Amino acid sequence: MKVLDYLLIVVVLAFLVASYLTGSPEGKAGWNVLAVLCSAWFGSRIGGRIYKKNHENK
Repeated sequence: MKVLDYLLIVVVLAFLVASYLTGSPEGKAGWNVLAVLCSAWFGSRIGGRIYKKNHENK
């Protein structure tokens, strides 16, 4: 894994902690949306890397 992957994992965890500590429901929803966006970006990076590696092995 590359440095950006680890950074995205840390950012997702930070967003989830911020969501837990926020008092208002709107704030919690906002932090959760940010966490989902970062985790989707992380998943697409990993998926793209696996897809590329699979096509190299054919």
